[in-house]
Amino acid sequence: MIRIEESNAAYAPGFDDPIGLLEACHARISGHCVTLERLRDHLRQSGADAAARTAAERILHYFDTAGAWHHQDEEQDLQPLLEPLLRERGDEATLGRLRALMAEHGTLSAAYRPLRAALAAIVAGSYAGELPIEPYVSVMRRHFTEENELLFPRSRALFDDKALRTLGTAMARRRGVQFGGSS
Repeated sequence: MIRIEESNAAYAPGFDDPIGLLEACHARISGHCVTLERLRDHLRQSGADAAARTAAERILHYFDTAGAWHHQDEEQDLQPLLEPLLRERGDEATLGRLRALMAEHGTLSAAYRPLRAALAAIVAGSYAGELPIEPYVSVMRRHFTEENELLFPRSRALFDDKALRTLGTAMARRRGVQFGGSS
């Protein structure tokens, strides 16, 4: 059995706290990175057995849905709200990091492709080999840590209620959820 690492956060933010929701997503991504390491070790000992298939299926489901939405949330909604506020304040350093982190989503997607193919093969029960979790896991961990430590606190400091409602509403819409944006 492979222990699936789940976020143990007692507080589950909603769309009325979109920054908190993005942070919670990072906690879940972190958990999936731990599960990927466990899965790699499990495959070395037991191959693509039922436990491996279950873990791979859960990881695939998360990254193919919520993980993809998360990057869209940041690129299509967070960045356009945060960029002008950083420019107004002359915060070129954070603006540069924001742009670099959003561009890094492409690097993460490229690193995920071989991992995704391996996970799909595990789900099908036909995988025999080393699970290619690197560079994906290490890049992802550094990436979300920087977003958590730089972008999200900056967003919390600069966004007014209207910006938070706009972000939360867009995130809800992306997931097919009705959200009025009231606090």
